[in-house]
Amino acid sequence: MRLLLLCCALAAARAEPSVWTWRCESGSCVRRSAAGVTDGMQFGTCKLTCGELSAVWPRPTGPAAFGSETVPFLIDSVQFQLVAPDPVKPMLQTATEIFLDSLRALQPSGLGGRRSGCRPDGACEPAVAEQAVKVTVAVESADTALTLETGEDSQLVVSYTAGSEVSVVINATTFFGARHGLETLSQLIEYDDDNACLQASADRTDAPVYPIRALTIDTARSFIPLSALRRTIDAMAMNKLNTLHWHVTDTHSFPIEVSSEPRLVQYGAYSPQQVYTAREVAELVRYGRQRGVRLLPELDAPAHVGYGWQWGEDAGLGRLAVCVGEEPWQSYCVEPPCGQMNIINDNMYTVLEKIYKDFNTLFQPDIFHMGGDEININCWKTSPEIADYVSDHGGDPTDDSEYMELWAQYQLRAADIWRNVSGRDTPLLLWTSDLTSQEASGASSVLPPSQYIIQVWTTGSDQQIGDLLQQGYPLVISNYDAWYFDCGFSAWVGAGHNWCAPYKSWQTVYDNSPRAIARSFEPSGADYASLVRGGSAVLWSEQSDAQTLDSRLWPRGAALAERLWAEPDTDSAAALTRLVHHRERMVQRGIGAELMQPEYCHMNDGICVL
Repeated sequence: MRLLLLCCALAAARAEPSVWTWRCESGSCVRRSAAGVTDGMQFGTCKLTCGELSAVWPRPTGPAAFGSETVPFLIDSVQFQLVAPDPVKPMLQTATEIFLDSLRALQPSGLGGRRSGCRPDGACEPAVAEQAVKVTVAVESADTALTLETGEDSQLVVSYTAGSEVSVVINATTFFGARHGLETLSQLIEYDDDNACLQASADRTDAPVYPIRALTIDTARSFIPLSALRRTIDAMAMNKLNTLHWHVTDTHSFPIEVSSEPRLVQYGAYSPQQVYTAREVAELVRYGRQRGVRLLPELDAPAHVGYGWQWGEDAGLGRLAVCVGEEPWQSYCVEPPCGQMNIINDNMYTVLEKIYKDFNTLFQPDIFHMGGDEININCWKTSPEIADYVSDHGGDPTDDSEYMELWAQYQLRAADIWRNVSGRDTPLLLWTSDLTSQEASGASSVLPPSQYIIQVWTTGSDQQIGDLLQQGYPLVISNYDAWYFDCGFSAWVGAGHNWCAPYKSWQTVYDNSPRAIARSFEPSGADYASLVRGGSAVLWSEQSDAQTLDSRLWPRGAALAERLWAEPDTDSAAALTRLVHHRERMVQRGIGAELMQPEYCHMNDGICVL
């Protein structure tokens, strides 16, 4: 199989020839003096044509071959033919516009609008012969929604015969695979000093290993504006991550509008300006779907509930949440402010149903996250009405197991409310907790493995993972010792470093394999790896907001993306030069990704390694 590289003609010739050239030596682009070198090439061309995987990120999972030549072309010469069922065509058309916008973002500034070979003074050298490019995108399925069963596969073939147009064919089962194919095509294009280049031949078949490839973003501790969330979705699309797990509420704030119960956001938002309106959320869901990213909402409960719920007594509904803002906070929760649902108050469930109805309408989710972590039993034990409830029902209010049983009853009731509201058996996600630990030991039937996916946030070696797999639970891996992006900074309560230090490097992120974690618990003859549905890197926002979002997420999120897309057998060292180049590409497209190495290292592959 062969892949064809294309070059886009730049709008202006270099004012002065470079004294440097690049050669592909043992799969690396090496900078050499141009004097006397006859087989050198420009930097962008070298990146496209040197190395087994070209400049593609994440690496393909199927057969892939990339050619050694490039072809010049102009963006305006690209023509599209879209072959798809009618419901998909508008999304495909928008995807082609996004593709062209990405190419324009890569074009060096100040060069747009002038023909190749023409200097700023208007004098022209003989122009490079730009080729016409015809891109055919064919999609089989009429589906426009992303689910756990959606095929994201695609085949990309680029071919060129001298004197004819460049042919690009992308075949995909669904729109989402076709979108991924266009992303790969955009990565086969580089701007050199004289030409923008497209690889002249390529043949690549690709599909992801895991159906859930996620980032978990917290917008409750610190409000993150929609512009930053859209930019995050753009970066996720560049890396073929497909799930933005939105931890939208917590004890700190309730910033999302629930139209049927406006008091939640009135009492819960940090300010009227720091609110996600229903219209804005619906638009963000559409924005994500167009870019191959589902928005997975999480209403964390019954803990992590506080501000936004404190109006119940004034409204005659009793306390909807208990321990809200209670001090000393260390006795009632893991971080200030405290708060948990009043799970014996029927009115609380009425409010919960309103939230679920709005979430179902806004997100139309194929999976739903119910939270479920970090319950503090002492909060409920020290709430008189809950302790009295236990006594009135014949229980011992000093016995923790009584409150575990109330928690289990809450989970059953809340799950039934969601299913009644949504009208379907949506898979439900829960964080690992004392409840899932109890479930893994077979102590209860509250969480049937056929209905729940468990998101693991313990360490990757925690035996609870093996217990859950033994019970048959599907898992999403988010082990904090590798995939928590808020770790390694100063403590925000107390002194020293925060609780999950040290910082998780991109190498740590890349080398963390969900498959390997599952297999480490496998008894002989078992297939635990098949229960892993994917993974998510997590950025809690106690110390992160829009000012730091990009640098905390990227390029570590790209390392996560290749791990979840391909589950490569190779380690981070083998991915270094491609990721350094991909980081540059992300920056050119407007993502504030953190610098990995000095630019010298980018221009001299293989030098900055031990």
